Amino acid sequence: MWSWLLGTIRLWALLRVQASWRRVLGLRWEWISLVSAACLGSVAASSALLSQAPSSVAGGLWALGLEALLGSVIGLGASLAGHALVGASETSEAALGIRVNEDLGERGSLSILLVTASLAAGLSMGLHGPLLEAALALFSRLPLADGRGVPAWLPAAGGEAAGEWVEWLARGAFAGTRLALALATPVLLVQALVALSLAVLARGPGLTGELVAALAPALRLVLALVALGAAWSAFPEAFAEGL
Repeated sequence: MWSWLLGTIRLWALLRVQASWRRVLGLRWEWISLVSAACLGSVAASSALLSQAPSSVAGGLWALGLEALLGSVIGLGASLAGHALVGASETSEAALGIRVNEDLGERGSLSILLVTASLAAGLSMGLHGPLLEAALALFSRLPLADGRGVPAWLPAAGGEAAGEWVEWLARGAFAGTRLALALATPVLLVQALVALSLAVLARGPGLTGELVAALAPALRLVLALVALGAAWSAFPEAFAEGL
């Protein structure tokens, strides 16, 4: 029971910070991730991963806190691609002039549509399988915290192991930034090209300033949506990386 509780806490802390799922499901992702973690936490109760029960309440709270911290740190690193997807979708939504009143709790429909479609694509491609296997494999590399003392993975956090974690986070941040730029580029580039083209045409005899001002919003919206659809059709796996 104690091992199951520790494993559930670690997995819940890891799952609950996944940006793409939280963007789509909102606060409902809290209890959905908790139920999922409780189901997967049974793996932590296997004989190879047993953690001794705490000898005191303080020891138990210490172990639970460490597992929550470990799961959150790893989860935030793993969710960098999801943050990139959410950021790119919201940037595209803002560039298209879709206004959302965040003060009233409203969320952008286009952003949610893009993230939902990306999650569906990722699930259809089976990307969730390797991710779940990697999450469960953490229990072999980083054993459950011992309620009576310092867990085995804390001493290993220094030296070369610390460098590996820093390198992993740095690579994740770089990949997330590159992914966000790649996903947002079609809309932003079309916006810039339309603005430049209309500015050039407005200098000629064919179009007046008033006509350009009237045509610009609709033209930007249509062409940006076409570019977004073309990017999705050509590279659906890139959007699915946000899973």
